[in-house]
Amino acid sequence: MELRFGGEVIWWRGPAPYHFVALPDPEAARLRAIASRVTYGWGCIPATVTLGATTFTTSIFPRDGGFMVPVKVAARRAEGVELGDDVDVVVVVGDPDDALDTRPPDGPSPAAPPTARPRRHDPADDDDYYDPAAGDGRRPDTGQVTRGHPHTVTLRP
Repeated sequence: MELRFGGEVIWWRGPAPYHFVALPDPEAARLRAIASRVTYGWGCIPATVTLGATTFTTSIFPRDGGFMVPVKVAARRAEGVELGDDVDVVVVVGDPDDALDTRPPDGPSPAAPPTARPRRHDPADDDDYYDPAAGDGRRPDTGQVTRGHPHTVTLRP
């Protein structure tokens, strides 16, 4: 879902001090219709925001029955936006209905070959691996005896 709107940059000392643009009522109603399917919790909705030529990811916050779109510091600096400025914003929220059909528009895709899981590293496969519980306490490579912590090595008298 793409929402295009304009609004004033305001400051809100919510969970952290941020600059925001309030989502106008018509756009807020459209977002509210899918909010329960796209929120990751507490009503926050992940989104991609474009301000001028700067695009960034953020999360839209619910507030007083509407929504607030955070404007990141880096985006404000890049676009020369200050508190009180009127800005045009494009917000893109992933539509959950689009995710249900993953086929390309021209038809079904051929089955992808199974991918092999990467093998987990086993320290016992290392040439220098030493397990103090596995033998008489001597390192097989040096003949040294360990005492105390397994990484503390002392020479045998």
